[in-house]
Amino acid sequence: MPPKAKLTKQDIQAGATELVRERGIAGLTAKALATKLKCSTQPIFWAYENMEEVRRSVRDEALRRFGEYLREPQEGASAYLSVGLNYIRFAEEEKELFKLLFMSEDGEDILTAHKEMPYVLSVIEQTENISGKDAQNVYEEMWMLSHGIATMIATGTARFTKERIRGILHDVYYGILQNVRKGK
Repeated sequence: MPPKAKLTKQDIQAGATELVRERGIAGLTAKALATKLKCSTQPIFWAYENMEEVRRSVRDEALRRFGEYLREPQEGASAYLSVGLNYIRFAEEEKELFKLLFMSEDGEDILTAHKEMPYVLSVIEQTENISGKDAQNVYEEMWMLSHGIATMIATGTARFTKERIRGILHDVYYGILQNVRKGK
């Protein structure tokens, strides 16, 4: 019978997530994780079948955190503007988790495959009383804009003030809504 593991699966996931936050997904190796956890690699592989399973666990935790960010109200902002501001804030505050979720080559279409899409669409539908294809179009166009800003922030290729981000999102959002309401 193998010795009882001192580290739980949750401990390992927490250490792996912290390692990714510090070094990015490429920095998540069995050896680096064992060093972070101050153990050998053996407890990692008692809890997880392989490092791919550890990576999936980190991705799941990143998605959970992302969902919390999206739902946080922003003072003086509509529910939908809060979603965009929080998406960008996630990129700023959790750069490596943002890159893992939205800038990696995992084969998913980030416009339609992420698990938070139904929530974001429901916010648009409730806030603006639009649905179906119109809501989907608003969602996609705003997601592309927000993703562009967030990517520039996460990679350090541009800097924006919070006021500038808020103004850009506000202006483009209401421009898109105006076009939707005119049937364009």
